Amino acid sequence: MNKFQLYVLDDDIVYAERLAAFIRTSEFAERIQVKLFTKLEFILEVLENQHLEGVFLLSESYYPQLMNRNTSLCKMILSEKIANSKDAETKIPFLYRFQSLHQLLSRLQAFYAEKHRYDGGHGTKRTQVLSVYSGVGSSGKTMTAIHLAKQLSFRGEHVFYLSLESVSAASLWLQGDSGRFSQLLYYMKSTPDLLGPKLQLLKSHDPKLRIDHLTPRDQIREMQEMSGENIRLLVDSLISLNEYDYIIVDLEASVHPRIVKCLDVSDHIIWIVRDDLNDLYKTQAIHKQMGSMQNVHFVLNKYTGILTNDFACLGKEIAFKLPYIPEWKILSKPEQIWQSGLFSEQTFDMFTSIHAGKGHSFSNKEGAAAS
Repeated sequence: MNKFQLYVLDDDIVYAERLAAFIRTSEFAERIQVKLFTKLEFILEVLENQHLEGVFLLSESYYPQLMNRNTSLCKMILSEKIANSKDAETKIPFLYRFQSLHQLLSRLQAFYAEKHRYDGGHGTKRTQVLSVYSGVGSSGKTMTAIHLAKQLSFRGEHVFYLSLESVSAASLWLQGDSGRFSQLLYYMKSTPDLLGPKLQLLKSHDPKLRIDHLTPRDQIREMQEMSGENIRLLVDSLISLNEYDYIIVDLEASVHPRIVKCLDVSDHIIWIVRDDLNDLYKTQAIHKQMGSMQNVHFVLNKYTGILTNDFACLGKEIAFKLPYIPEWKILSKPEQIWQSGLFSEQTFDMFTSIHAGKGHSFSNKEGAAAS
């Protein structure tokens, strides 16, 4: 989303300054430029300019005086009591003052995007879609995806993590609300043209990892009902927000239409394999059935330093080897997954190796094996 101007008129100067400081020191600084006003007469001069674009956010105490004031800006109201703005179609949104600032600004963005039917699909930023897939379960797919998202975010990239598993273990590991796929699927079917603004409302945010995400929790039926076209629309809508450098998609080990379509629209597919005969057989069979995909990068996970199987049957070299982490053999608490700096760093090395190859030939770079 391109940067827009936010004009704030608030009788609570402490709150207004805290809001402005949060914007300037968070990811919203790249999307919102804020100006504060504490006196009505000053903002009236601004409102005389009918060619301004942006948002006019005013506290409820000023609403009676300005509710009929004509302006080209999108009006929104800061309220201490009213929280009626749950839908992006609301004409004049009332934003609850005491919600988290991140949630308040996400809603504000969504309402503004809906008013303008904003489409950033032709913007200057090109979001890349990286899907992490495996033909078999328990391959370490989600662990790889979530650590890659973390590494990219910590290096200054804007990342969206999307899980398309029927039940996602990432719900245990990520902060923020989860399990909103029911609402998401409803909007996909009923008002697909509003999916972009709805995503602003439905997505979750992990403040520690600094990533936005959508992770299913108890939407098994809804996930099975998702079609390939639903996925294409969802990915296109995320890209059109023009907010993210990378969308990391954590795929289920299946050939459900939603999974196959996501593979089809991905810029890069990180296909996780293990040094196991059964895994290799299933990987070869599924890869053959899916046809020619030039953007597949086979990544060997749980590598111990010795190979026992011949991977030549895959028709491609192994692009990278991720180490085996003994501490992850049995997980008893969510925080265990963050205790291996080695694996986390190796996921970024994997990423740079794949991007260096740009989908063609790769050096057979190898991650350090855990002792």
